Amino acid sequence: MNRLEFMQRLEALLSDISQSEREEAIQYYNDYLNDAGVENEQEVLDAMGTPEQLAKTIKEGLGDNGTEGEFTETGYHNEAYEEKEKNEVVKKESKKRLSGGMIALVIILCILAMPMIAAALSGLFGAGVGILGGLLGIFIGSAVMGISLFAVALFLICFGVGELFLFPLVGVCLIGAGILCAGLSLFFIWITVWLWGTAFPWMIRTVVNFFSRILHGKKGETV
Repeated sequence: MNRLEFMQRLEALLSDISQSEREEAIQYYNDYLNDAGVENEQEVLDAMGTPEQLAKTIKEGLGDNGTEGEFTETGYHNEAYEEKEKNEVVKKESKKRLSGGMIALVIILCILAMPMIAAALSGLFGAGVGILGGLLGIFIGSAVMGISLFAVALFLICFGVGELFLFPLVGVCLIGAGILCAGLSLFFIWITVWLWGTAFPWMIRTVVNFFSRILHGKKGETV
């Protein structure tokens, strides 16, 4: 590509910048080629690169709208603007390093917190087992109480029926006490059935779902 073609192509590529900047750029490179001389013209053109490369460099350098920089053989350069760009890159890299440091810090904190998390989970597990154990104790106690009172009720009623013929008043009292024991027996038997059919399944589902949400981050399957 000769000088005329190079300058025409460069001028066309700079058509989207202001006229004054375009004219200044064309004048600069014409003068620069004139100073180099005809014998060095092609060598200088090769050193400047293609018109596309030179136009791109000029446009990138016009960050201050052409008020503080200057044209050179390699394009338009603004030291203040280029320094600002470098600072922006450094800031971005610093933020990236900071983000990486923060991630490392979070990981270290998680590792240090593992014993406390394990202790808390163990405590919750122990509390759940304790509640289940308490309900199991109530279940066994109510079942034993219901069966015992039912046996006492049968004995009192049978004994009271026998006493009716000898001591009617004593017999009536014994039968009444037997009926009272039978009522209490039915109450404790009802508590036993309720614990077995309602309280225990609900408690087990609650504990399983709670630990499933902690371990898997979602609601566990219903037991």
